[in-house]
Amino acid sequence: MITSELWEVKQEQPVPYYEETQKRTLKQKYIKVRNTILQLLAYSCPNNSLRIRMHRRRGVHIGEHVYIGMFCFFDNLAPEYIYIEDNVSINAQSMILTHFNPMEQYRNVLQARVAPVVMHHGAILAVRSTIMPGVEIGKFAIVSGGSVVEKSVPDYTMVQGNPAKKVCEYEALF
Repeated sequence: MITSELWEVKQEQPVPYYEETQKRTLKQKYIKVRNTILQLLAYSCPNNSLRIRMHRRRGVHIGEHVYIGMFCFFDNLAPEYIYIEDNVSINAQSMILTHFNPMEQYRNVLQARVAPVVMHHGAILAVRSTIMPGVEIGKFAIVSGGSVVEKSVPDYTMVQGNPAKKVCEYEALF
């Protein structure tokens, strides 16, 4: 079970397959458009504090002293499933996904789902890294550039690659 010291974390849930997501109510359409506009504004905004405010407005849970680089993409369907604790650094062109909804023809092979992503205190996500749904990045963990993280990363661990594999563990920094 994924946890956070700052927030009550939403639990993984099944979601409709792609075809069903195209049938939206007016309120759902408004939320989708609002989230898309705020994501696009945050994507290329040159000011970190404005990027953070736009993502918070979308529903992303963001702690204090967080850095979010330019051109980062945070899931558009369920941004409220993203939890970023204090002193986290997310560098340019990184991607955090919280949902997976394939076409219905893949129902027997792939499960459509939405799952939380939690980045704990002091974690670093390097340039062009991707975090998949249901992943927890531990305290002071480092995800090196270009990595694709499919499984949770323990505290004080460095991972790299596609899929991300542990490179080393290190002692507490503070």
